[in-house]
Amino acid sequence: MDILTLELFDVTVSEALREVSRVLDAHPGLPLRILLGGDRMLQHNIQRFLDRAGRTAALRPDGSGWRFEVARSGALGTGPRAAGPTAVIPAAEAPVTLLAPVSAPVPRPLLITRSQLGQGSQDIGRRLLLGVLRELDPAVPWVGLALDGVGLLDDPEALGLLEALQARGTPVRISRESQLFPLEQAGFEIMEDSRWQRLAGRGELTLL
Repeated sequence: MDILTLELFDVTVSEALREVSRVLDAHPGLPLRILLGGDRMLQHNIQRFLDRAGRTAALRPDGSGWRFEVARSGALGTGPRAAGPTAVIPAAEAPVTLLAPVSAPVPRPLLITRSQLGQGSQDIGRRLLLGVLRELDPAVPWVGLALDGVGLLDDPEALGLLEALQARGTPVRISRESQLFPLEQAGFEIMEDSRWQRLAGRGELTLL
């Protein structure tokens, strides 16, 4: 059986998903092998896209990179298949404006440790902080509240924004050491502080 191979190196998440969609639409009856690097955000987004498309996929290491083995549409089971010729499909040529490599930073988790920005007007500082929540990139893995940031839960507007983030798929987590009252009714996760402290120690956390 033929196996299509799609190479996704040096592409953005949106470019990668567009190419996967193009190949799945063009060859729904064939299994697909997707070769890519170690970008965890890219791997996560491709896995979610394949899950929504109903395509069974397994991520495996492949030399210095990784590969997705995607079963053909409607395939039953994931048992071994007879090896067949492999057709390599490079990513479609991007528009001229995208030919130069694009280096987009992967969004980091956000930990809010204050109930307002700056040391000036409390009202202005609070509005500016809430503006950060409104403009938060959906790719941010999660939002945490610690120290004075937990005070945002007493603000109905801030609480509404946090609940909206949670509803769209961005988890909101509360520092266990900073918890002021039971939060089960808000549906927010209580987070062990070692979790964000470890990320902060590696420079992998945005602190406000």
